[in-house]
Amino acid sequence: MIVRTFDGLQALTTPAPRWSPSSASSLALYDYRHTYAEIYRTQPNVRICVDFLARNIAHVGLQVFRRVSDTDRVHLVDHDLARWIGKPNPATRRYRLIESLVSDLGIYFNAYWLKVRHVDARGRNAIGLVRLPPEEMDVKGGLLPTHFEWTSNGRVKPFDLSEIVYFNGYNPLNPLMGLSPLETLRRILAEEAAAGDHRESFWRNAGRQDGLIERTVDSPSAKWTKDQKNDWREQWQSRFAGSAGAGQVALLEPGWTFKPSSFSAKDSEYTVGGKLRREVCAAEYQIPQPFVGILDHATFSNIKEQHKNLYQDCLGPWFEYIDQEIEGQLLTECDDQTNVYTEFNIAAKMAGSFEEQSNSLSVAVGKPYMKVNEARAKVNLPRDEDPASDEIAPQQGGPSDATVHPTPPTDPNAALDVAPVLHAATLRQQARLAKLPADERASTFFEHLDRYTRELAEDLTPIVGADEGLRLAHQANAATLTALLALEEDAA
Repeated sequence: MIVRTFDGLQALTTPAPRWSPSSASSLALYDYRHTYAEIYRTQPNVRICVDFLARNIAHVGLQVFRRVSDTDRVHLVDHDLARWIGKPNPATRRYRLIESLVSDLGIYFNAYWLKVRHVDARGRNAIGLVRLPPEEMDVKGGLLPTHFEWTSNGRVKPFDLSEIVYFNGYNPLNPLMGLSPLETLRRILAEEAAAGDHRESFWRNAGRQDGLIERTVDSPSAKWTKDQKNDWREQWQSRFAGSAGAGQVALLEPGWTFKPSSFSAKDSEYTVGGKLRREVCAAEYQIPQPFVGILDHATFSNIKEQHKNLYQDCLGPWFEYIDQEIEGQLLTECDDQTNVYTEFNIAAKMAGSFEEQSNSLSVAVGKPYMKVNEARAKVNLPRDEDPASDEIAPQQGGPSDATVHPTPPTDPNAALDVAPVLHAATLRQQARLAKLPADERASTFFEHLDRYTRELAEDLTPIVGADEGLRLAHQANAATLTALLALEEDAA
């Protein structure tokens, strides 16, 4: 029996996962079976990957928009769908809802939300969302599902399709639908479990080497009876085996020799094997290796590129999949559906630093683009009541819209002195950029644009003054950046 109210949604019996040797939600490791939840709990490489996906996807805001035209859209902050996902139930918020969703998909590749219909404080029909444990859910029907069953402690509760938001929804007639990644990782996880058992056994025996004792044929012990041999073996095990014998030295009989018979951690490539298993798990979840702690070939430049790859190629398909399922199963419950869609706010995660964004906009616009009070708000300062602070300041030097080449000074003598300085700066920049691949030159130049402009302005200041030097430096470097972008576009 299920109580479906916002005073509490609960099973009146204790939920217990149902697992059997033929269950599609179990994983065989050697001669025993683990549930997927146990694998997530005990296998660090699996948990690292699943938690990484869940937290990063949940951290990206899910927003609701209305498409007005191809070039215009409206952010709907009070739309039904935005409110339902923003506060799915009294005990859960959006972040936890999405985190648990991605965790379920990462572990089971199935996830289920129960729709709890109610009337909100304003008298509007609303829907609450409650996660249902995937291991307790069954999908019934043929090639297409007809209904769901939630089994808790042997008691079954059926649900119509309209009452569940389901992601994948395992179907026994379609073995590819809802197939857990842990099934694909079956062998590599078994290897990790065996390595863990070996490591535990090694330390339980005080880190001692396995080995054997050889005796010469003329040693007194060669004539021992069977009982004498067993008695000696028991004494040896109790004395020198296990943690009780740590730090003690064995004294062997005359003619006895101890010979190690085990592989060292180096010889067995224990560390390399552990790294391989993490790499395989990361590859299965399509996560760039530096983000799961494999930093062998990580550098500042490739980490920046892999950060872009993370949100485009790794998390991008997850975003699209979740968007489509929410629109197809939840948006249809809303009164307002006209041109409404959901979208994860990837732009906020992909945006560069404030300095990089400011430089980019300044070059694109060619003049100051922010009001004083807007800038003060970004650093949490109070408004300036001066009316001028609510206006965009006039141009004070910088790249010009009208020209891509620096306008020479009006003084002919100054122009003659400026030309060699500009030429020298160009040669320095060319020497630096020549060391880079052609497709990286424009982006690298943009990253160092402020420094190039500052250096050139300092060289020009003794000739034309500070203001004029800054203007010429801005224009010269803007022209260089435009040329580099053009060359990159032509090459593409």
